[in-house]
Amino acid sequence: MREAYATGKGSFKVRATVEINKVTSRKMGIVIKELPFTIGPEKVVERIADLVKAKKIQGISDIIDLSDGQTGTNVVIELKNGFEPENVLDQLFKLTPMEDAFSINAVALVKGKPQTLGLKELLQVFIEHRIEVVRRRSEFRKAKAQARLTLVDGLLKAIIDIDKVIKIIRSSDDASTAKESLIKGFKLNDEQATYILDMPLRRLTKMSKLELESEQKELAKTIAALVALLKSEENIKKQVSDELTAVGKSFAIPRRTRIGKA
Repeated sequence: MREAYATGKGSFKVRATVEINKVTSRKMGIVIKELPFTIGPEKVVERIADLVKAKKIQGISDIIDLSDGQTGTNVVIELKNGFEPENVLDQLFKLTPMEDAFSINAVALVKGKPQTLGLKELLQVFIEHRIEVVRRRSEFRKAKAQARLTLVDGLLKAIIDIDKVIKIIRSSDDASTAKESLIKGFKLNDEQATYILDMPLRRLTKMSKLELESEQKELAKTIAALVALLKSEENIKKQVSDELTAVGKSFAIPRRTRIGKA
């Protein structure tokens, strides 16, 4: 495991989790509670049955698979009297998928090229990726907020004299003429004038100055926060850290695997 984490390539053994206890009033047994990754109970049961039939494993009188969606893996191996459970278990680990090899080949695309990376390098590449994601996402959100703020500013200019806006639109021979008149009459830019012309008059007349001013303030606040974030590499790193911490709290689970000696 140390080699796999350090170099990005390696293999180590994983074993089933078992309990040794009485399975009937007179017989001891081995109960499989967890199996190695990708190994299902049916595969283990079939392998054990074949080994018993071929007389390659001694001491097993019965095997019952009680696994289900509620209790999880639960395979009961009933032993014959006179056989030590530990000895039988050693044979099961040796001859069945109850012990399996797990291989790691940590390949990642780094600047478009595949590289095998150790755990430290993988984390560094991932963090750099998250930094870039936060930066690009923030730039996109800032541009989107700025574009919306431009439109809101135009609407606020227009609704000051909504009757004049409607008169210009209705009296103009075409959209081009109406746009020129709006730009000149309300000191709008091309984008603002086009947005007003494309909006249905019914919707335009129902615009609330208070709502637009509230949206204007929120947009300005959002833009200021994003500008401050993008100006500082440390702020971006802190944002990445906060997001990863939140993900950890939402999805982290306690370690399930136990690390033992080979």
